[in-house]
Amino acid sequence: MSGLVVRLNDSSLLYDTNNISYGLVKSGYLAYVENWRRLELRGVNVDPNIGSSWIDSPRLGDDQYGFTIDNAEAPIVFLVGKGVGTGVKVSGTSKTYLFSGATASTKYYCFDLMKDDALGGPSLKTRDINQKITFNSGQLPLNVVAAIQAPLPGPIDRFGNPVTAYVNGRNERLRYQNASVSAILHCVVDIQMPSSEEYAAFLPWSRSCGVVDYDYIPGAGAVIYGVAEGAFGRVGGISFFFSPPGRTTEQYWTQTQQANISYYLLPTDRYPTALVIKTAGLPFPFN
Repeated sequence: MSGLVVRLNDSSLLYDTNNISYGLVKSGYLAYVENWRRLELRGVNVDPNIGSSWIDSPRLGDDQYGFTIDNAEAPIVFLVGKGVGTGVKVSGTSKTYLFSGATASTKYYCFDLMKDDALGGPSLKTRDINQKITFNSGQLPLNVVAAIQAPLPGPIDRFGNPVTAYVNGRNERLRYQNASVSAILHCVVDIQMPSSEEYAAFLPWSRSCGVVDYDYIPGAGAVIYGVAEGAFGRVGGISFFFSPPGRTTEQYWTQTQQANISYYLLPTDRYPTALVIKTAGLPFPFN
């Protein structure tokens, strides 16, 4: 198949119309959408493998932040600041992308398949044999500068569970549990990049596991609840982290204490790879 290939002076590839081309369609700060309560067992003698055994927790769970985009085809979202993808709410042609573990300070850069539109002015457009746009120079293209694999798990306790989800990672207590709210814990690892520029990251797929939390209420024993993986950019590098995704299950943990915090059934047969971009030169906010 013929196509247009453009390279820079150093012979590095600028774009190739034989490949899928993505362009920036929206950027901004995530906004609060709603709170998702966790699920807990409705009794001590019920079967946890049956969905009806779980009911909404009486406590507030995990805040969901997001943004809405119209007429999206196959968008991908790069984040600066924490955020774990938890789902999409669809209303007509609009989709709201939701992230847990985020805040109103988390920035997003959303890219989608290039279309027959532009910012204005002259542009170069290429099409396939079906007349579908394959490249549009009037859109700001996605330029991935690095692909970084999540690190291995941290040290193992006597039961074989890592006490941090990542080597050189740290457990961050965001909130203790009380009668009104559920506990929140993050495990974060920072990875430095070559320059002090701001980066954004996208995780194409992620892992999930349980976190055994002995400090959810100091001195009250332990609970186990689900956490899911995310990746985000920052100035000078990126970070991987685990956070409760929302609507996760939560129950008491009866095993003898092994550590204040550990990660149960963390998958180690494969590791996700974060795609990384530089945000310099990308408009913000943008729609």
